Amino acid sequence: MGQYHKVYNIDKKVMINAHGINNGLKLVEQIGHDHSTSTALFLLLANSNGRGGGDVDEHYLIGSWAGDRIVIQGDYAEESDQGYIKDVEGYTDISEAVNDMLNKTMGVTA
Repeated sequence: MGQYHKVYNIDKKVMINAHGINNGLKLVEQIGHDHSTSTALFLLLANSNGRGGGDVDEHYLIGSWAGDRIVIQGDYAEESDQGYIKDVEGYTDISEAVNDMLNKTMGVTA
């Protein structure tokens, strides 16, 4: 089966479920392609988009996680793991909005 990972923003109490952005849940399935969880994180953490050539079209989520504490936690995580989040049920899933951000920045039309 393998371990399934989700992205948690501790400061905003929100999370990204990779299935919600059309990715697999295993760590290796979430990296290395345009519409990936790693691409989403790069955009969410970018603190200076829109100021020069090569930036992406504006979206309200781009840069919104800059400076926040982020953890990528698998379902096999243990309390001794660095950054462990005990109560993951208290996080709001924003995957649909993140998928919209990726579609707009990658030029995908609905």
